[in-house]
Amino acid sequence: MFIYMFCDIVWYSTDCSVYELCTMAIKCTTYGITVLSFALGATTLGMLALAVSTDSWLYMSEPVIIAPEVRELYNITQNFVVEVRSGLWRVCTINIADGQEPDHCMAIDYTQEGNGRLEGAPTCMTIVGAIRVAAPLPVSALILCMVAVILHSIGSIHGDRKTLIAASLYILSGLSLAVGIVLYISAINDEVGYRSSKRAEQTFVYNYGWSFYTAGIAFITSEMAAVVCVTLFLQRHMKIDDLEKLVPGLHLKIRTRRFSRRNYYSDCHQTLII
Repeated sequence: MFIYMFCDIVWYSTDCSVYELCTMAIKCTTYGITVLSFALGATTLGMLALAVSTDSWLYMSEPVIIAPEVRELYNITQNFVVEVRSGLWRVCTINIADGQEPDHCMAIDYTQEGNGRLEGAPTCMTIVGAIRVAAPLPVSALILCMVAVILHSIGSIHGDRKTLIAASLYILSGLSLAVGIVLYISAINDEVGYRSSKRAEQTFVYNYGWSFYTAGIAFITSEMAAVVCVTLFLQRHMKIDDLEKLVPGLHLKIRTRRFSRRNYYSDCHQTLII
């Protein structure tokens, strides 16, 4: 018969014993979980690297305020709208002259103090200055994920506790990324609310880009990778002897419990004889 257990198709002959079938099925399941954990870890690392390195976290558009005397001097009748896209490291203008001019990018200055909130400054620039507080957390999440993937690979080869450590790092990476995303959204909402209270007409428009959603997907896959790594660890160490080697002091507790049980049954047997 054929058995499908999240792995390649494995042929079992009818003369195999039940023990052999169970052993081969467990190996098959371990192989499938290992492949799934590697796939989730690689997906998390790739998406995090893509999100951190790209400039499509936020798309913003805002009309340029031109003074009346400037309009009269240069005979300007139409309104101009500035459209920019921002990442964690750069901010770029887009759709200049209806797309006839190339995009211009400049690096975000992280050495400047303050949150960028200046009176009369465009809302786009104040938001770029405010979101700098959230940038270190996605970077730290990327570093933690890289270390987790390395330990995950070593732990899968040797079959030791490094797989469990990798699961913990996947969780920390996801939490760091989640906190960074929350801070990013909060900084944008604070600046938009502050500008809305100062201006009667709301003319600023913003949308989250694909880099932002990529980071959100990376959070989900990192937590899934952590769960699969823990499952893989437990699948490989189902015996009590394996757990005794991994958990310090566990063998003493087990021996003490066994000794107390033997004394209990011995006392019960003597009581029945009397």
